[in-house]
Amino acid sequence: MSDSEFECTPPEVRVAAERATEGIIPEKSRERYENTYELYSKWCVAKGVQHTSETVLLAYFCEISKQSKASTLWSRYSMLRAVLNFRHNVDISNYAKLKAFLKRKNVGYQAKKSSVFSEADIDTFLNNAPIEYLPQKVALIIGISGACRCDELLKMKISDLDILENRIIIVIPVTKTYSSRTFVITKSEWINIIKQYCDLRNNIDSDRFFLQIRFGKITRQPFGHNAIGSFPKKIATYLKLENVNRFTGHCFRRTSATLLANTGGDILQLKKLGGWKSNTVAEGYVENSLHGQIKIANMLSHVENPETSASSSISETHNFEQHGLTLTVNSNHNSNVTINIYNSK
Repeated sequence: MSDSEFECTPPEVRVAAERATEGIIPEKSRERYENTYELYSKWCVAKGVQHTSETVLLAYFCEISKQSKASTLWSRYSMLRAVLNFRHNVDISNYAKLKAFLKRKNVGYQAKKSSVFSEADIDTFLNNAPIEYLPQKVALIIGISGACRCDELLKMKISDLDILENRIIIVIPVTKTYSSRTFVITKSEWINIIKQYCDLRNNIDSDRFFLQIRFGKITRQPFGHNAIGSFPKKIATYLKLENVNRFTGHCFRRTSATLLANTGGDILQLKKLGGWKSNTVAEGYVENSLHGQIKIANMLSHVENPETSASSSISETHNFEQHGLTLTVNSNHNSNVTINIYNSK
């Protein structure tokens, strides 16, 4: 906006416009966005830069790339894109050279992902862990049934669960993508574990669903974000799995998607399960799934010999006539039979 346009705009309109654009930056991550922009601003001052351009950003990212991972570069790019667009009306998403530079830095980079639990791990923990692990059991069941994030488990309320005799319906009212998600638990063993936990917390006056347990009794003290984020590590430690530090707060969500993909779930089912809008994440789970790899291996191992395939396509035809009707039977070595009946008169 030019100075003349700014001066001609009534103050109340300017305030309304500023409030409307505040939503561009996520409230939860606003501090990170501001810190990223502040670092960029200090760099510009040190270099004597007065205006943002593609050349300036290329130089900036080239410098910080010497000490930052590819994932960090993309994260800073995303945050700067939002703040620069919000404060200076500069859209850096159109900078083709800058994006090409970031993509080149991403070549060969493998992001560290959380480890996942196998079906055997899940069954062992649910069947053998003592009552002190009851909240972790319930979190594991709900987490993998609904591909839940730590924040979703943290904010879950008792009213979000509709516990019926043979199923439990759970609604997550607000997710990271600002849309609700519903899923159902039908496995009887899992339902019984959740009911056991709910019976223990029946008389506790607290909206939060996940409460701490001490000496076999539920307390009014809810779990914090860090505590819930450490649930997978605590489960892995109990199971004596290797590299327990790799079982991060994202473990339940990744385990859920992996189990579904390994049983033949497609992209649409995965997107619905986890609330993903993009195909990219879901495609990764499908492509790397054990089910998909076995299916490809079976297809490759059953490729027919061309000569065998040709011979199997040879067919035989037999005609039968009686009472003015003709019966034609076509058969081949693939056990395919075709029968045609028509009037021969």
